[in-house]
Amino acid sequence: MSGYESDMWRKSQCCEGARDEIVQLLLGDETIGLVGLNQIFEQLYVLGQAPDASVQHELLKMVAAKNYIPPKAEAKYASGLMREYAKFCAKKEEQSERQTSTR
Repeated sequence: MSGYESDMWRKSQCCEGARDEIVQLLLGDETIGLVGLNQIFEQLYVLGQAPDASVQHELLKMVAAKNYIPPKAEAKYASGLMREYAKFCAKKEEQSERQTSTR
């Protein structure tokens, strides 16, 4: 009996529960995939963390907890993550303003 039969695979601990979404991010001239980025952005936003230099280290650390970041590419990742987090925050603010103006 193989360990890869479909029922056994579906019941495996590694595959249960919610899966993190993979988000593609453009860093320079290459596209990378990062796991859990939207959840990280949401968490930082809810905590009131503005997209400025003070959050950059924490953002990089949170992303590195679920994704490999090559040491030589940390600066490139940090700037790309900050750019995307700023876009995320701007979009959230815009949605909030729209909801406020329709009330």
